[in-house]
Amino acid sequence: MQIGIKLRKLTGPDGWHSAKAAIARWSYRLPVQPFLDAVDRKSFAKIRDRHARPGRSFNQEKYLDLEGWMKVNVKRVRNQRIRAAPPRLRVLDIGSGAGYFLHIMRCLGHDALGLDIDAQQIFRETFAEFGLARVIHRITAFERLPDLGEPFDIVTGHLTCFNRHEGGTDWGQVEWDFFLRDVETHLKPGGLMQFELNVRRDGRHMDAELQNFFQSLGGRVNRRKVYFDAALPRTIDR
Repeated sequence: MQIGIKLRKLTGPDGWHSAKAAIARWSYRLPVQPFLDAVDRKSFAKIRDRHARPGRSFNQEKYLDLEGWMKVNVKRVRNQRIRAAPPRLRVLDIGSGAGYFLHIMRCLGHDALGLDIDAQQIFRETFAEFGLARVIHRITAFERLPDLGEPFDIVTGHLTCFNRHEGGTDWGQVEWDFFLRDVETHLKPGGLMQFELNVRRDGRHMDAELQNFFQSLGGRVNRRKVYFDAALPRTIDR
């Protein structure tokens, strides 16, 4: 990365958000080791042995870095300030992948549920290894989520891929508006939504118009993340 880009990040809004998040994490210490200790290492190693083979078009090995992904997801938990029960929270993770985030949620005493497509055998095995539950469903623009049971305290999505059309184009304001309002129907009063957007083809996570749209709904945008901690407005000013 060019030095100029780094300096702009440090001196601009991204630098402020990064510093603020770092301070918040510092004030909430959450060690990684207990979550690693809760995993049967021998059994997990067997999954790694079956799937960690170079040369495949889908690089499964990166999802089997137990220590690395556990650190990433502990950082996410600290950023979201999710503490151990009580109270026991009901948490939905959309695009739950291998299940590391939900594993931590369950270890903290929360009711954890994943939602994802069933495209990779590796994720079936890691979910079974962690003892987690998930709903198989493909999110499509302008289609509602399935019945997910009792409402949630927190709905998350990390490195989202669902917000792309089949042709590879990214969702715009209209698709996000439908999706967010549908997700809100699955939240308890006062529930939270947090999404970490994956990088787009143009190298950005969102354009200025989408960022302004999220903010018009009351969202707090921190680089690639957007947080909603209040009810969405009935009408928006576009």
